[in-house]
Amino acid sequence: MPLPRISESVSAPPPERINIHYNQLREAGDKILKKEISPEEFLTTLDRIYTVITERLNEIESMEITDDVRPSLEEQLNLGISGIHYFLQGIDEMRLYLEDSNPEHVNVGMESIFQGNENLNNALEMARDNIRKLKDMGVDSQFNTID
Repeated sequence: MPLPRISESVSAPPPERINIHYNQLREAGDKILKKEISPEEFLTTLDRIYTVITERLNEIESMEITDDVRPSLEEQLNLGISGIHYFLQGIDEMRLYLEDSNPEHVNVGMESIFQGNENLNNALEMARDNIRKLKDMGVDSQFNTID
């Protein structure tokens, strides 16, 4: 008896998620709470990632998107931008730990960063879908979906 055919959508691997900054911040948060890194190392990690995320936001905000393509990208862009803002809020919250050593700052900051990471990955999946749609329409895409 032949095996039933499985559709490609079921058998395809799940799309790649981008978690590098989330994982780095989670690790730094865990280490600062366990006193495994210095406050200076913690701040350096926060500042480095904050800078990278801010640069991404500036790139997105300065992109020139034609009016004929904008409607199909609006939801994706808004979701991505909100994800970036959650990340930045979370990092700002985590910085407060350095002022009073209250672990809630790290925990609340990581909750915000988690939400930001989810939004960014959802926007990434939308970008992949939009790129496929644009290619189907014969439009070359300038967008790269990998960070």
